[in-house]
Formats: sequence, structure tokens, C-alpha cells
Amino acid sequence: MKITAVVLHKGSLAHYTVSEKRDGSFEARLLRYGGKDEDAPPGQVWFVKDGRHCTGSTKHQELMDELCAAVQWEKEKRGGDVKKAA
Repeated sequence: MKITAVVLHKGSLAHYTVSEKRDGSFEARLLRYGGKDEDAPPGQVWFVKDGRHCTGSTKHQELMDELCAAVQWEKEKRGGDVKKAA
């Protein structure tokens, strides 16, 4: 599964493509950021659902949680396995 997710980061929109890996983890790549360069989120984020939150390759917990929520919403919309991605 591959989706485009738009999330809020430091008051500006960040557009990511998110791909699900075979092991249930996710890779997000930044396409565009509408804020200042010095506030830009990471260009690449790897994350996995871990309880109520996601854990991964960045210290920006809210960013990972918003990306997880976008994946969950898309999976629900498509009728997929929400537990695996949520």
C-alpha cells in the first residue's frame, strides 16, 4: 500500500508518500513542506505502530503519530487491516 499523507508540522503542511513494508513497518518520504526550511520535518521517516503511538527513526513523536493516523484512516477507507497499521 502507498498513500499520500498531509500532516501538520510546526504550523505548516508537510506532504509525505507513505509505503507499507512487508514486516508491517512504514517508510514516509517528504514530498513538500510549506514552512520555513529551518522548521522542515525529516525527509525520510521509518515507523511502526507500538501501542497507542508509533516508534521510529525520528524524535518528532507527533509527526509519527499523525502519519500513523493517516495510514489508519486510509486503511479504514479501503477496508484493510486497521490493527496492523493503526
